[in-house]
Formats: sequence, C-alpha cells, structure tokens
Amino acid sequence: MRATGAPAPLVGRQAEIAAVTEVLDRARRGTGGALVLWGEPGIGKTALLDHVTAASPDFAPLAVQPARCESGTPFAGLDTLLRPVEHLIATLPVSQAAALRGVLAGEVTGAGRSLTAVAVLSLLSALAVDRPLLIVVDDAHRLDAETEFVLGFVARRVGTDPVVVLVAGHDAPAGGSWEGVDPLAVSPLADDHAAQLVAAAHPGLDGPEITRAVKAGGGNPLALHELPIPIDDLAADTVPVGPRLRKAFAERLQTMPTPAREFVVLMAAARADGDQLTLARSARSRDAEEPVWEETTWSGLLTGTPDRPALRHPVVRAAVYASASPSERRNAHRTLAAALPPGSRGHVWHRAATVHDADEEIAGLLEQTVPSGAGAVPILRRAAELSADPAAATRRLARAAVAAWHGGDATMARRLLADARSLTDEVLATRASRGLRGVLELAEGSLERAHRSISRDIAAFDDPRMRVELGAAALHAGWSAARDDLVGETLTRLAGLTTPGLPDVLPIVRTWWGPATDPARAASSAELGDVMAHISRVESQLLPASPLGLVWGLDEPLADAVHALVRRHRRHADGTSLAAALARIARLDIAAGRWGAAEDAAAEGLASAERIGAEHIAAECRNCLGWLAAARGDGRSVDHLAVRTLQLAGPRRDRAVSASAHWNRGMAALAAGRADAALDLLARLDEHGHEAAHPVVALLASLDTIEAAVHARRPEIGRRRAEALDAWVRRTGAHWARFTAHLARALLDEPAAERSYRAALDVPGASRRPFDHARARLLYGEWLRRQRRRRDARQQLDAAAETFHALGARPMLERARREQRLIMAPARRDTAVGTGMATLTAQERRVAQLAAGDLTNREIGAHLRISDRTVGHHLSNVFAKLGLCSRRDLAATGISGRSDSGSVTTPHRLPCTSSSEGI
Repeated sequence: MRATGAPAPLVGRQAEIAAVTEVLDRARRGTGGALVLWGEPGIGKTALLDHVTAASPDFAPLAVQPARCESGTPFAGLDTLLRPVEHLIATLPVSQAAALRGVLAGEVTGAGRSLTAVAVLSLLSALAVDRPLLIVVDDAHRLDAETEFVLGFVARRVGTDPVVVLVAGHDAPAGGSWEGVDPLAVSPLADDHAAQLVAAAHPGLDGPEITRAVKAGGGNPLALHELPIPIDDLAADTVPVGPRLRKAFAERLQTMPTPAREFVVLMAAARADGDQLTLARSARSRDAEEPVWEETTWSGLLTGTPDRPALRHPVVRAAVYASASPSERRNAHRTLAAALPPGSRGHVWHRAATVHDADEEIAGLLEQTVPSGAGAVPILRRAAELSADPAAATRRLARAAVAAWHGGDATMARRLLADARSLTDEVLATRASRGLRGVLELAEGSLERAHRSISRDIAAFDDPRMRVELGAAALHAGWSAARDDLVGETLTRLAGLTTPGLPDVLPIVRTWWGPATDPARAASSAELGDVMAHISRVESQLLPASPLGLVWGLDEPLADAVHALVRRHRRHADGTSLAAALARIARLDIAAGRWGAAEDAAAEGLASAERIGAEHIAAECRNCLGWLAAARGDGRSVDHLAVRTLQLAGPRRDRAVSASAHWNRGMAALAAGRADAALDLLARLDEHGHEAAHPVVALLASLDTIEAAVHARRPEIGRRRAEALDAWVRRTGAHWARFTAHLARALLDEPAAERSYRAALDVPGASRRPFDHARARLLYGEWLRRQRRRRDARQQLDAAAETFHALGARPMLERARREQRLIMAPARRDTAVGTGMATLTAQERRVAQLAAGDLTNREIGAHLRISDRTVGHHLSNVFAKLGLCSRRDLAATGISGRSDSGSVTTPHRLPCTSSSEGI
C-alpha cells in the first residue's frame, strides 16, 4: 500500500472518493470520523485507500496492513501501527503509557484491552493537535482480535478530534468490533468504467473484445486485470480466474465460519440455471438456530433472498469455486446431487462432477440430458472428458462445438472442434460437427477456402438434407466471392440430390443462385416467390441472400420468411443464426421503407456478430448502416463504416461486401453533388477483376450509377448499365428492374423522358420501395420544371418531398425542396445588391451564386443537374441584368455569401476536367 506520492489513477470511483473526501474535510475543520470500506476480494479497496492517502498530503499518515500469519498474535497490528510514534508514548498519563509500553514489549497479560484502547485514543488525539491524522487499516480481516477491538473503540470516538480512521475489509460492519462505524460499500465498476480499465490494462483490444472482457470480469478490477484475452470459457458461463484473484478468494473463504463457507461453495458448485430449491434447503445449518443466509449476507458475495440466493456475478462464482479445495467441491456436488431427482439433468451433472476417471455410463447419461443452445457446451465437454472411447469423445466435443457456435461463441467453437479433430479421423469430426469447419471459415476467413472446405465436407455425408444444407453454405461463399465457377461447381454437386418433402427446391435454387449474366436461366419472379414460404419451412438455409432476393423482386415473400427465422432463432436462443437473420432482414426492411426497424436490426446484428466473431455477418450489418447513413446525408459515418468493412473484406475476397461498401460511398458522393467521384466508385461494381465488382450489387446500384454518369457527362457508362438492366428484365420480369429500366431510359434518352417516367411510375408495386418511388417522382418533377410545367412539377415534387421527409432522407429532401423553390415566383427585390438583382429568376440566382464561388460551368451543371449550355445561357442573362462583365465582378457583388431563400451552399470544388471557364 502506498502512503505517499501522486494519487493512484482510479476509474469509476467518483462516489467512493467523494464519500471519503467528505470525512477528510470534516477532520480538516476539527471533527474526525471513520469509515469501513467493504467489498469482495479484488474489488479495489486497496487502490482506493492508496489514492486517498496520496491525495491528502496535509494529513499525517499512520498505516497498518497486517500479515495473515500474525492474526493470532495479540496486538500484532497495533505494534505495527504505533512503532513510528513510540517516542511520544511518554507524554501520556502514567497508566496509559505503561499499558502501551507493555503492548509494544509483548506483555499481553498486563493492562486490559479497554485501558490500552483509551491509551491509543489519547495518543492519536495528541498527535492530531498540530496536523490532522489519517489512520489507514487495510485487509482488516487479517487483524488480531485485540488490535481489532482497540481500533474499533478508537473509530467510534474520534469525532471530537481531527482524526480519520479508514478501514478496508471483506464484510460490512454489521456487528463485532466495527459495529457503529459508518460503512462504505465498494461496488463493482459500471460497464463503461470497466471498459476504460480493460482498454488501459490490455492495449490493442478492439471494441468487441473489450465488451467481452467487461462481461466476463463482472466489474471486479482485479479480475479484469487478470483475464486472459480472448476469454475462451465465457460460453460456459464461467471465466478464468487469475492467481491473485484465486488467492484473495481462498483467503476470504478461510475467514468465513464453516457453515457459511460450505454454503458459498455450494452456491459456486450449483448450476447457473437452477438448483435453487436445493440451495434454499441448504441455507440452514444443522447446528445453527439462524439461517446461514444471515451469516453470509454481509460478505458482499451474495445477492437475492434466502429463497432464491445467488452469487453476485459469474466471476465471483468462478473465483469461489476455484478457491475451494477439491474435497469441498466434491462435497458440494454430492450434496446437490442427493437433493435432486435421480436421472434429472442436475442430478447427473453433479454426479459427474464427483467422478475422477473415465466413466462411460455417466458420460452417456450426461449426453442424454443435453439441452439446446449454449447450455449444452459444458455438459458435452464434461461428457467428453469422461469418455473412455476416443470416437465417443470426438462426437461429444464436435457437438459441443456446434452448440458453442450457435450459442454465439466462435472462439470456443473453434477450440472444441480442434480438440475433436485431434482425437480421431477428420471424417467423424466432420459428421458430428455438421461441417462446422467450413462454416467457421465462411464466417471470418477466406471465402475460397470456405468453399473448398465445405465442398470437401459434403462428401462425408450420406443424408441428402445435410448435403443440401452444406451446399447452401457453399453457394453463399461462391456468390459472395463473385465466383461463378464456384457457384456452378456447387450447383453441379447438388444436381443429383433429392430433398425429402421438397422435390422442387433444387431447380429453384439453381435458378436464383445462377450467374446474373446467364440469359439461359430464365424464370419469373412470381414463379420463384410461390415456393419461398415452403422453402423457409423445410430448408431455410437455401433462402437467397437478401441482395439476391431484392434483385429477383422477392422482397415480400423473402421478408416474411426471414422474419419467421428471426422469431425462431430468438425462441431457441440461437445467437449466431439470429445475427445472420438480422443482417438479412435489415437489408429487406431498407427496401420496404422501414428504416427505423432496419437500423435496429442492423445494430443488434452488428453487436452480436462482433461478439461472436462472425465478420461476414458484421460486414453485412455495417453495410446496411452505411446505406442508411448515405441516404441520410451522414457522409462521415459512411466513410467510417466503409473503411472498417473494406479492411476486413479485402483479405477475405468478399466482393459482395466490398461492392456494397463502394455503393454506399458512391451514394454519399452523389448526394453531395460530387458526380465524378460518385461515378469513379460506382463504375467499379461491374469492372472485370476489380475487388468491388459484383453483378448483383451492380444491378441494385444501377440508378445511382446511371444518374452519376449523366451528371458527370459520361453517358456511355450509364448506357452500359442500362443494357444490363434490360437483360435482367428479360430474364426475370422483376417489377423493380422494369421500374429502374424505365428511369434509366428517362435519364439517358431526353425525347423519351416523359413517356419513360410515366411508365416507371405505372409499374405495379413500384411504391412498395418508397425511397426509389419517391426518387422517380423527384426526377420526373425536375424534368417537368425544366420544361416550365410548374403545376405538374409541383405535384411530383410535393409527393417526393413528403416521402423523403417521412424516411429521413435529408439529401433527397433538400433536393426536392430546392426544386420546389425554383417553381415559385422570382425572388423578392434585394436592394442591398442593386435593382438588377431583383430581376433574376431563382435558377439564375443559383447559377450566379455558384459561379461567384469559382465553380466551372461543368461543375455548376453537375450540381444543378443541367447542361453546360444551359449554365452558359443563365450566366449570359445574369451578366446582362446586373451590368457585369466577368465572374470576378460577379464575386464582388457578394452574391455567393447571401442566404436568402434562393441561395445554395457552394459544394466542394470538383476536380477540373475542362479548361473552359467562360460563359
């Protein structure tokens, strides 16, 4: 314990520091006091005492930290405390001085404890005359009984002197020597403060790892310092216990009365999911009149009530169990097993905990009691430990790995699967784990390796349904990697299989997973939608990825199927499958205009995927959040999410994820008026060989790409994308594709614009994707305004603005409102700039403001979505009306900084691709 120097840095102890500071401040004014700081081992009591001592240099410190080996030596602690001031004992009255000299001389049979206590109080009062005094007693549970009595006597009587007594121990001062002294509970750290401590103690951890450590540490600072990273045992609701924490808890148990200690060990041995009745029955000791609960309440280790007792946190449970002796643990398990119905899960579990050697009978009984979800992991691991046959151990470890994966712990799943594969041949481990090796690789490794692994594992299964399930995973890997060859290889493998109960599944699967550019595979969206609900009930793994569902126009049936999966996975506590389903439903909810629900699903899925270690799922969730950020005009969030996604997707060669991140960035650039930058990003989506090239994402991003190409004056790129759309319409007849193809023609073919806009808005079901439908109205309204058909334009723009406002699509809403202002009457007279300014139309004013901001005609045209020639025409009118000759004269009028209703914000300067700066 430090007594001097700078205050030790503390995290999250503001309340405790404030309470101690209040007592110290009263002592500075002449009124002393005392506090007993209590809490479980490792909770930070010593650190708090160190901090307070170092932060109070105006106090004279006296400290004692007794040694456990001296707890039976009378006055050993008092001897340590008083040795520094021994020379002042002579100033006390004779009887008191004699008492203290006898104590320091080891004459314990002399003066009684009461006289010694009075003498100590007198000595401390005298010491505090010139300078307030701080008495610090750490590890008070180690004090000898005589010193504890004396210091308790002093602590209750320092109120009239500038003396502060701070005592730190395990138990609250409910009775005994510290009775009557104010308690100060040192509680576990809040999660945010625990996260700060973990980040400082374990540099380099990312957010999910810190969250994982915080959950495991239970707010205990010592546990947080000693936790190994990563925490492999969290899935089993236990945490590793470091040596210092184990030693501290072992000492704590030794100081407890035997009935209380046995009860606490019983609590630690109990299963986390039950044994409550047994614990309640054990709460009464045979030899005690009062419940053991009353003896353990003040230990700080327990919560709940006598009828439903519980240890405070899994870290306390793990520490108590690790600190107990092997015989204490076995006795606890025997007690619990005897109290539970024979053959029940709890009875078998506790019987197994008393067995030393292999016992196939117990292992078999354990396997018969395995529950669903993560609760199966510790049972199957114990069954494997008791297995005499390596093949049986392999099977049980592999099953535990599957349970860990679905329970949301990829780290544990990998470790268990490696253990299973090390015992026997890989075929047995593959079958028992249901091909988990490839699934884990798909979650966070290379997609090509995942595909090879899964394809190889398919041959290990005779069950057609299992082959189809793994085939679906292989299809996801090949599709995400944009490897048509891998997809085709998997479809060929599946071609000869039949699926009981669903004979038509595989032809449909081959249709929608086939290459997007393959015209030979023709099928209607309606035909595919008819079997969607049936597939979701029988072979949900074969449901298409959300982008595939959207590109085929299967939004509604796929959303219904995935919502059902979300409910099922929540009901079964299947964390990994739930995270994947949430990522899928987020993308579908975005298309349906349910942006709030989409954001909630993506955020929940991202948190789960990061905790699990499923990077593929996490990336899909980030891309959903990035799309929403782009649509809402939050470019900073788009970049932040995209950077993280691309960093991890690149090594995995996950082109679907990379393409979606590029799309999000392109959307954000287009919304900000940076058409060239947007096109540079969006054109990569169908660029052969590029890491972000993916045909399905390219189709979904068609409208953004075509609009960017038009405004960047590179229509050939837009026409290429429009041709791909037309081909997709011929292949699928999907309504969204027909709708988007009409809009593409409207943007690229001016003479056919109105006919194409009307055709797009007339496509059945077009309004089921509200954002796209409102965008069509906006584009049509802009075209109508340029044709000076103000009334028709207002109708389209008003409807578009209403939808954008409801969705929260800020950039599109601002664009619609600018157009609405342009169809209003010319701006009011502005005498500050001259009478000529009042004659400018709203569009002329906008052009003038941008030109005064030093933008070229091309940049102005891209921002306002008009041609270079139209910009020149407006500038000619502006110069004539204002009597100006150059852009420099225009800038001098101050028009670029005006903020009237017709003004705009000058966009960031685009890279110049033309030297023309003239009218």
